[in-house]
Amino acid sequence: MEYIAAAFVFGLAGGLNPGVLSIFVLHQILKHGNRAGLLASFAPFVSDGPIILAVLLLLSSTQHLDTVLMLLSVAGATYLFYLALSLWRGVDVDAPDTRSTPASFLTAVKVNLLNPAPYMFWATVGSAYLLRGNTLQAASFVVVMLATLALSKFALAKSIAMLGARFNPRIQASILKILSLLLLVFALRLLFQAWKMAA
Repeated sequence: MEYIAAAFVFGLAGGLNPGVLSIFVLHQILKHGNRAGLLASFAPFVSDGPIILAVLLLLSSTQHLDTVLMLLSVAGATYLFYLALSLWRGVDVDAPDTRSTPASFLTAVKVNLLNPAPYMFWATVGSAYLLRGNTLQAASFVVVMLATLALSKFALAKSIAMLGARFNPRIQASILKILSLLLLVFALRLLFQAWKMAA
């Protein structure tokens, strides 16, 4: 349950944080309808796969896995502290670039591959969870995290598209503040794991 809960929180935080993929999903909904927007929101299922494999292959080649896990836990906790602070302040940690207007699912995948945020997440927080768990736990973490990320991005874009100017940004800000506190809890848990491995 820890893996599923963590994946849900991480996915929700990433999905509700406005960024370039959120803009793409909103663009697809407004121009091509809900089906196109939903398809675009699932781009991370394609783009994050190679990133996860590359990170895991790199980490599996080391002979000092315990030390790597401890360092990853510290790095992951640091990154979660950064995300929590950014969400609390209302800062976009995945800064949107409105100069490009992607028009296809493959373009969405490419945009996400060029986004540093997935690399940062899977090289720190994600890998810390994947390497600590068994195959089922790791698979559950990836699927739940990506599904929550995709669906929350679609829901956010759909809400903005439906409500338009009536969309209240204070509601989104309140949700992000709650998520920032949850991210802080998981950051402290990762630090505790690192402390136990160092002891």
